[in-house]
Amino acid sequence: MISVLHVASFLGNIGDNANHAGFRPWFEQLVGRPVNWLEFEIRDVYRGYKAFDEKFAEAANRADLVVIGGGNYFELWVEKSPTGTSISVDEDVFASVRTPIFFNALGVDEGQGVTETTLRRFRAFLSSLLASDQYLVSVRNDGASETLRKFASDLPLERVVLLPDGGFFANYSLGSVVRPPDRGMTIAINLAGDMLDRRFPGGSHHDYVGFLAEFADTLAAVDQETSGLRLVFVPHIFADVRVYADLLLQLPDRLRRERVRIAAYDNGDAAATEAFREYVDASIVMGMRFHANVVAIAHRVPTVGLFCYDQIGRLYGELDLAEHVVDVRVPGFGQTLVDRVKGAASHVDDAKRRLDQVNGEMMSLRIGAEQKIAPWLNRHGLRN
Repeated sequence: MISVLHVASFLGNIGDNANHAGFRPWFEQLVGRPVNWLEFEIRDVYRGYKAFDEKFAEAANRADLVVIGGGNYFELWVEKSPTGTSISVDEDVFASVRTPIFFNALGVDEGQGVTETTLRRFRAFLSSLLASDQYLVSVRNDGASETLRKFASDLPLERVVLLPDGGFFANYSLGSVVRPPDRGMTIAINLAGDMLDRRFPGGSHHDYVGFLAEFADTLAAVDQETSGLRLVFVPHIFADVRVYADLLLQLPDRLRRERVRIAAYDNGDAAATEAFREYVDASIVMGMRFHANVVAIAHRVPTVGLFCYDQIGRLYGELDLAEHVVDVRVPGFGQTLVDRVKGAASHVDDAKRRLDQVNGEMMSLRIGAEQKIAPWLNRHGLRN
């Protein structure tokens, strides 16, 4: 058995749990031995309960390996961080860690802004990572590679591994409820309640109120054309619940009383399993959050990406599924969304075949990534 200090979020956003559910079994198979996972909750650093300090370095040095992520931890807006990212570790503390460190399928996110300070610090941090075999950096397939090329094209980016997000390989099918043929259409919907000012900035785009009004009208239009419609709203974090409450106020009374269910808000692995089964059991999924889309696609459920943050557009672009995205920031998106839903409902078999192809490509991408990850693990004596 090897001991792995896993730095990530485990209680906060259930999307992170989907990531780990797909990552850990694969990684244990890759190293060929059991793993003792020691969890370091990164959100406790944000909250001030923990720090990337000497105690962290000591814990890292007691482990055989440190894994950071998956998650969106190469965010480029964190002014107070020595690295310009969510991984807010001082240079001297980081240098005191002797254990190999694997950065697991991280997002590289400029969506919340980039400053001269954060970019300078991030470039210095990334340069140090790519200069040493102690570290192996992998980024996920949500446009992260494109962002690295934009801001760090002069660095040896060929050493960065493109690794599909673990959510593509999480299995939530076991125990899912089989829909009776006469149940009608169920649409599982995820709306994100964070960063609303960035998602819906106003001006030539919708503000939050404008989005809610048009989305409510769109759901009412789908209801008029669909027999036995059921809408299931799936929260991933607490802020999503507020959006569903605000939306219910906008929906026609019959629709919100008779057609709507809100899935439980909870956290942790068990909660993630229940929530993501909502997507697996749906006829169609509409999602704003990254893992709502990833898990639905992985389970061959026809999916419409609700684009109000660059990450979703880039994900679908990398999957060559750009036609499955609707930009819900743009006034008038409703008819396009209705058409997408009708098209998905009437061509289910075609959609599933296309998603089979996408998932085959994700498996091939991960197998290709293994060709770089496995030798690195061998060099550090971590594979059996």
